[in-house]
Amino acid sequence: MNIFYYLAPDESKKTHEHRIRAAITVNKTRYISTVGMSIKPDDWSQEAQSAVAKAVNSKGIRGSAINDRLSTIRKHFEEYEKDLTHKPTSEEIKKELEHAINGVVPVKKSKNVLTYFDRFIKEESIDCQWTVGTMEQWKAFRKHLEAQGKGIQFDHFNNEGINKFVRYLRTTCKMGENTVQKHYLNLRWFLGWAVRNGYAKESEIGKVQPKFKIIDKPVIFLTKDELMTLYNYEIPTNGTKVTLHNYDGEEYEKEIHDKSALEKTRDLFCFCAFTSLRYSDMAALKRSDIVGDCIYITTQKTNDRIPIDLNEFSKGILDKYKKERFPGGLALPVITNQRMNEYLKDLCELCEINEPISRSVVRAGQREEETRPKFELIGTHAGRRTFICFALASGIPPQVVMKWTGHSDYKAMRPYIDIAEKVRSENMSIFEKGLKG
Repeated sequence: MNIFYYLAPDESKKTHEHRIRAAITVNKTRYISTVGMSIKPDDWSQEAQSAVAKAVNSKGIRGSAINDRLSTIRKHFEEYEKDLTHKPTSEEIKKELEHAINGVVPVKKSKNVLTYFDRFIKEESIDCQWTVGTMEQWKAFRKHLEAQGKGIQFDHFNNEGINKFVRYLRTTCKMGENTVQKHYLNLRWFLGWAVRNGYAKESEIGKVQPKFKIIDKPVIFLTKDELMTLYNYEIPTNGTKVTLHNYDGEEYEKEIHDKSALEKTRDLFCFCAFTSLRYSDMAALKRSDIVGDCIYITTQKTNDRIPIDLNEFSKGILDKYKKERFPGGLALPVITNQRMNEYLKDLCELCEINEPISRSVVRAGQREEETRPKFELIGTHAGRRTFICFALASGIPPQVVMKWTGHSDYKAMRPYIDIAEKVRSENMSIFEKGLKG
């Protein structure tokens, strides 16, 4: 929204005053009209777009009162644009100007929560520079808002409404407690934004803070042997049936359907494990980011510019695709995160990375124990975790690893440090047994 005030060129022969005009632009619609007041050119500052405060026009209106009216018109249109979801016509802007001149307070139309949520996504995604992955997460969150009712207003989210939303996530969606907490925090973020922008009243929004039974999940990563098994695995041709064993030793068969996709997935995952890159940064890596034996990236999550040294294994993967040309100058082939996660589970299953992993989850307020083969829990981010765990277990100082990974918070490294200390303790036990044997 923009308003530009200026004096009309024609002069009153009687008073020698010029009418004040307003050029109003709202959502790309421009409308020009006078505002019902006039003043002499000597009593007007075009630079400030206002009257001289002590001046008095022919109707006895002081310049300060004229400026107050101009300010009121500007505020009126600022409020008008906040609730606008379409491109207004000139006639609509004309009516709003009449309301502003006559002192009619704009009545905000009641809109449902989803209308404002779409505006929230549009604004916050730009202000916070959301990645594609983050946008997808918020779109998924929108579906949970829709499930509360397409016509709900902000007053729905009082204490009872917020508790109802949390129960819906726990019981209807059967989400784990960590995921429920994330969605609750997203709701608080959205509601806080609505209050700050005047779309909801603070008195309407509940203050309840549900309790969450959060259980730390095991950090899923590959051991050195598992990583190298995956790295060196020769993927059979399509149609081949491979005999595998589950963690109980029972045999079963798995057929190869897409060797090419599995091979690319293996290379991309291993590249992340050899460099510490997140999926998003690996998928955006360009040839121009590679300088000698180092890559320089600006992380999509934190916008930090960090250098990462290449090693024999990561350079080997880059060299493999050196002669290929990918869109946008990318250095590696790109598979969507979702598809890559699916292929990765298949790959790890083929490599019989099937150690049973037990973990506790809380669903609908009840604690459950579940055991699943490791390959079912492997995702693209496990590559980054594998790098960090192996680097720390190898004795590389945390502060050095943090420079490679871009971590600025030592707290975020704590789970990995605990794992490294456990690995070193186990290695010392092996060493001790060797001395005794």
